[in-house]
Amino acid sequence: MDYERRVSRIRERFDELEVDALLVTNLTNVRYLTGFSGTNGQVVITSTGVTFLTDPRYEARAGDLVHGADVVVYSSNGAITEVLGDLLQSASVRRLGVESTTMTIAALEHYDERLDGVGLVPTKNVVEDVRRVKEPAELEVMRRAAQITTEAYSWVLDRLVVGATERQIGLELEIHMREQGADEVSFPPIVGSGPLSAHIHHSPSKRALDKGDFVLLDFGCRLDGYCSDFTRTVCLGAASDEQRESYELVLRAQGAGIEAIRPGVTGVEVDEAARAVVRDAGRVDQFGHGLGHGVGLDIHEAPTLRWTSEDTLQAGEVVTVEPGVYVVGSGGIRIEDSVVVTDDGAEVLAAAPKDTLLEL
Repeated sequence: MDYERRVSRIRERFDELEVDALLVTNLTNVRYLTGFSGTNGQVVITSTGVTFLTDPRYEARAGDLVHGADVVVYSSNGAITEVLGDLLQSASVRRLGVESTTMTIAALEHYDERLDGVGLVPTKNVVEDVRRVKEPAELEVMRRAAQITTEAYSWVLDRLVVGATERQIGLELEIHMREQGADEVSFPPIVGSGPLSAHIHHSPSKRALDKGDFVLLDFGCRLDGYCSDFTRTVCLGAASDEQRESYELVLRAQGAGIEAIRPGVTGVEVDEAARAVVRDAGRVDQFGHGLGHGVGLDIHEAPTLRWTSEDTLQAGEVVTVEPGVYVVGSGGIRIEDSVVVTDDGAEVLAAAPKDTLLEL
């Protein structure tokens, strides 16, 4: 991972932000800038240096994980502002950028009271904007995470039988992905069956799978910090004509969305490419969420693909494409892949069968 380049891109924005330094407290951003993972860490980027701050619990871990930054360990009795104050004074910092989207009001007041002579400047998405475009090493990790996920999908199909419960399937998916090398799940697996497959966000229940059910599987894993996100919908037993028709509609919508992806296209335009397919079928009211979102160190990050998006796609970004239709009381379908925005289109990170509705 190119930590030096990441910091350089942050510094390039100092003049625009009118700051002399940036205090990074969002732990995902801390990891992105230094490689550190843990529950307490801060990064201070000045015009000439990078410092990682933590408490004694993480002294050894920081020594092993932190790259491209000096490590400073402060006492466990809340002395971070003393250390930070000395650091800012030595670097002649008068205006310090802080992450306004994640810093609490209480924390902001705490720093403001204790950092004499330093003005705090709220900033928004400074590191997140850099994170949007993935480096080749990041993409390689994400491809491996996607491969673990798609292999788990193939593996779990034999376990989708009448009588198995949603919770059982969700647990087995999590265990299997860990056994295949994943660090953890990137979010709690969604396993929705029958009418519960129409719950766009669903927590696996005690419901037992039954013949004729749609079974919606939305899951992913985390590998070296990076997430995968994947959805397939299958039918338990022979599908009805209505089920096949609904599935084919969602599949066409996803294909239109992926086809629309390329650098310079807006998130609104990509969403509309897929949504128009569902609208033309007279079912747009059954597609009640955005088409997709960015994925990386966070399972949901910029850019977004939806009707309210303000994002324009860039090569190297990774986004999900996940249209769906949901009929309350009956069932729902979602098909999702994570794709890389390439110089001239899109690359699906890891392929898994979807061309026809799978009948188990």
